[in-house]
Amino acid sequence: MARTKRFKINGDVGYYHVISRTVGGEFLLGDVEKEKLLSVIKQFNSLYFVNIIGYCIMDNHFHLLVKTLSVEDIDNVELKERLSRHNKNIPDEITESEIIKYKEKLTDISEYVKSIKMTFSRWYNKKNNRKGYFWGDRFKSVLVESGESLLNMLAYIDLNPVRANICSKPEEYRWCSFSDRLAKSNDDFLSFEGTEIDRIEDYISFIYGVGKVERKSYKGAEKGKISEDSRPEISLWQHRIRYFSDTLVIGSKGFIEYAYKTFEDKITKKERRAHKIPIDLPHNLYSIRRLNSI
Repeated sequence: MARTKRFKINGDVGYYHVISRTVGGEFLLGDVEKEKLLSVIKQFNSLYFVNIIGYCIMDNHFHLLVKTLSVEDIDNVELKERLSRHNKNIPDEITESEIIKYKEKLTDISEYVKSIKMTFSRWYNKKNNRKGYFWGDRFKSVLVESGESLLNMLAYIDLNPVRANICSKPEEYRWCSFSDRLAKSNDDFLSFEGTEIDRIEDYISFIYGVGKVERKSYKGAEKGKISEDSRPEISLWQHRIRYFSDTLVIGSKGFIEYAYKTFEDKITKKERRAHKIPIDLPHNLYSIRRLNSI
């Protein structure tokens, strides 16, 4: 079987939508498992230089929306502090070449997701006296442009349980970043970095709106609730859109052209087009890959 194609901006800032499924798509993630997986994600968030923008943990898969930091922006003192918190055997003196290797590893999206999945699967197998793989194929990732593209991706991820008919409102689902933010229980775990918004009120307005941020404060948002009389209809993100999970790059036309130049060794000349995503938005989104259905 061919390996899942993946585009990574190694050593530099990048935004990624990560999706990973259980082996065979089995529904192995119950309430206890979801809580454990979330704790593992938080555990490695304090080691890796990766910021969590959004997440959603479902019964047979999980989504992460993350920002990887640049190697050049990592402070050596903070690097050593993170390493010592997670590994008591780290020596006091680390050579320059070792520092470079650690920085490269701890900003790598593949290493980050690998650590999460391996740690969780070991816990699950031990808990259930089980052997074998827990996760299915390689995780998928979509490189996302910051700004409106990233904000739309975040809303799409948070509305997973609504699309799955688990709930009618995203704040009712315990294991997604939307309800986490409303509950104010994330302890700076979540960030709005790259989305061009910084207030939960603006995000509520967006996710319940029609694709643009209305500068409107919803009643009860400060208390983690949204009143019925101030809640408009949920937007078109109630419907599954394959481009948000099955393509390789999403963004403006210029961002797609940048990706073609950056990853030219991985893309055939025949593929080099910016494909407009056929969904109704105030701004156009483009993909590096055309899909047969949205």
